[in-house]
Parts: sequence; structure tokens; C-alpha cells
Amino acid sequence: MKIMKANAGALTNFELLDFLNSRGASKDTTRVIAPIARSEYKVYDYLVETAASTQTRESVNKSADKCKDFKLAKAEILNIINLWPSSIVELLPVCLLFLAYTLPFISLHLTSLLHGL
Repeated sequence: MKIMKANAGALTNFELLDFLNSRGASKDTTRVIAPIARSEYKVYDYLVETAASTQTRESVNKSADKCKDFKLAKAEILNIINLWPSSIVELLPVCLLFLAYTLPFISLHLTSLLHGL
């Protein structure tokens, strides 16, 4: 393998998982055959259990494009994609956090509307 551009930027978990798959990493019991270090297998085993295993290149690109509308930094977009909820249960903390931040503004707006009547 030849390094084309050193430190070209951070990778999403999906991109790293895709890279490890291209090098031969898998859940196969004959791991000895693949030219991958033991530490890379540990990373692979971790990533297979995350949202990265269910993502596609299209979904990652689409999510990144949608995040750009909010003028987020590249590192923030990377974190959002890497920590993407993979089940309904994981959405609850996100929803609660969203409500915690928006509820005061909504109630303030409604209060000012009611006082205007």
C-alpha cells in the first residue's frame, strides 16, 4: 500500500470500516489469512457494532450535505455521522436534549404572543 497524501483529513467510522473491509477484515474465523494487524481487527470488531456497519456511502454523503445547512464545523459533522443513532432507543436522549434547548424559547415566544392578545 502506498500513501498518496499523508494526513488528508479525518475519516468517518464508515470510511474506516470500508477501508478495513477492503483490506480483508471480516468476522470470518480464518483471520490469520488476511494481512491485517491484530489492533486493526480490534478496531474492526468495534466498528461492526456501531452505526457505521449499517451506513452506506450515499447516506453518509447525504447526512454531511444536510449538516452543511447548519454551518457546522467539519469536526462536528464528523461526530454527528459517527454517533448516528442506529436504533429508536438511541433517539430518546437526542429528542430530550432538543426539547431541553428549544422548550424555553418556545414557551417564551408563546408567552409573548399571549401577552400581545
